[in-house]
Amino acid sequence: MNYTEIIDIALGYADRTDTEVTSRMDSFLRIVESRTNRPLNTQKMVSRVSIESVTDQEYYGLPADFDGLRDIEVSPVGGGKITTPKYHSPEQLNNREGGTFNDIAYAIIDDQLRIHPAQTEQFIQLVYYQNLPELSPGTPNNWLSDLYPDCYVFGLCVEINAFVKDAETANMWDARFKESVASIQSNDRDTRWSGTALQMRIER
Repeated sequence: MNYTEIIDIALGYADRTDTEVTSRMDSFLRIVESRTNRPLNTQKMVSRVSIESVTDQEYYGLPADFDGLRDIEVSPVGGGKITTPKYHSPEQLNNREGGTFNDIAYAIIDDQLRIHPAQTEQFIQLVYYQNLPELSPGTPNNWLSDLYPDCYVFGLCVEINAFVKDAETANMWDARFKESVASIQSNDRDTRWSGTALQMRIER
């Protein structure tokens, strides 16, 4: 389903056509997406970005849709050995300043990635979980609306009924929303670990 279809079916379920509700549907969508982003870390939310290092620079901005780091690697621009930096807390990185270290460490600080020591002519590869692309008239589809439109519809019904102070109906739709999110998580686990187990074969 697309943006318009999801809005229409949610309003139909809620039986609301008044401007007080319809004018707030985009705001309700942002709440639904916020609620969905928190529990989900699925394959569909994984993205990859490559950042070329700048000499003597330790801080780099994270992608705007960053929602959590899954993996990080550093490799020479012209190719060569790939290194996996070690996570350090910001305090631990501060304690390393001024020293000479062979290993590379990183931390996430205030929406920025810090790499220590600073790297020269390296690619910093990030594999990260991204937030849902916001559904809107300009972006009428995303992976969730295409694969699991019920999650959007049920979530919108929660917000509509919460807004009009119908707690009982809001709780009913909330149960269906949570069931939908749980189903997405279960489906992702099944997809990620599907197939037969790997077996070792010994040639004689």
